[in-house]
Amino acid sequence: MKIGGRNVVGIAALTMLLAIATHSTRAQLPDSPLPPPRDRETIPGVDVTYGDVMVTNGERVRLIVTRPVNTVGPLPVAFLVGWLSCDSVSWPNGPKFGFAHLMIQIARESGFMTVRMEKPGVGDSTGPPCASLDFLQELSAYRAAFAALARLPGVDPSRIFLVGMSNGAGFAPLVANGSSVKGYVFIGGWVKTWYEHMLEHERRRLALVGRAPGEINAAMGRFATFYELFLIERLTPGEVILRHPELKRDWYDDKDGQYGRPAAFFQQLQALNLADAWSKVKVPVLVVQDEYDWVMSADDHTMVAELVEKNGAGLATLIFAPKTSHTFEVLPDMRASYDGSGPYNADVGARVVRWLRERALH
Repeated sequence: MKIGGRNVVGIAALTMLLAIATHSTRAQLPDSPLPPPRDRETIPGVDVTYGDVMVTNGERVRLIVTRPVNTVGPLPVAFLVGWLSCDSVSWPNGPKFGFAHLMIQIARESGFMTVRMEKPGVGDSTGPPCASLDFLQELSAYRAAFAALARLPGVDPSRIFLVGMSNGAGFAPLVANGSSVKGYVFIGGWVKTWYEHMLEHERRRLALVGRAPGEINAAMGRFATFYELFLIERLTPGEVILRHPELKRDWYDDKDGQYGRPAAFFQQLQALNLADAWSKVKVPVLVVQDEYDWVMSADDHTMVAELVEKNGAGLATLIFAPKTSHTFEVLPDMRASYDGSGPYNADVGARVVRWLRERALH
């Protein structure tokens, strides 16, 4: 996995057409305009079906739906709100990183249905390349897929959970957009402004690559200028460097964007007020703080838990995942988390599954 302003509230209602599920491991959802996938997932004990949903511009995004075999009646559903990159959420050859393993573990052990959405331009989904999409276009696709959940055969619409990972953990309440949900899972996310997030992220990154404390402080002064112009004044990175050539020494990414996404994507993230969004959440939230997450800040997790807890004692559950990286993998230290990957933390995954099962019963 690769890791690293307009108001979203007024986006128009989404046009949606959802096919009817067949609950067969080989099935394409009938009347689905997208062709069947060339490569299909096989998950022991789980039926996997494929469908799609229309978004506002007429493009269609792939839905991957799982359901435990031999189950009857309506089931709770866990809907993935995923990470920043354009990596696929279809894993026909098996999960390759921790977040993917977690979704498969939920599918196999929770008794839930699960739904994943391929972003526009990724995998079977139509549309321009994902790398050209801004955040509001991506959010509209997530909202279309979320709106489809209640119409899926076999879904209990009163027990819909949003499982947010990385960037998606931060903006998950915006996907629900005021609709009723049963609960949220927040893993490796953010809640401060994106400007604050990036400054904190850059300080951690510079320390992990071995820069001296004095060098880090000097670089942070330059990054503060760079990100103010990039995120707040809405220049592209290339335009920032044209104005301030002295900042070129610190920039390590593209002239038109960052992390494989366009500049507008991050400028729109900066325009969000996620603290306000989370302060309005009045349903149970599980917050998972990974010890060796160098991508996101630990105190963002505490802040989300505190915001939700103010709406009712016991609504927020904050758990600590020891020796765990941003992508839910076990590693010996923070530097190892920065350098590479490790085995999936199935023990913490089991705690997530247990929380989902318990909350689905209440």
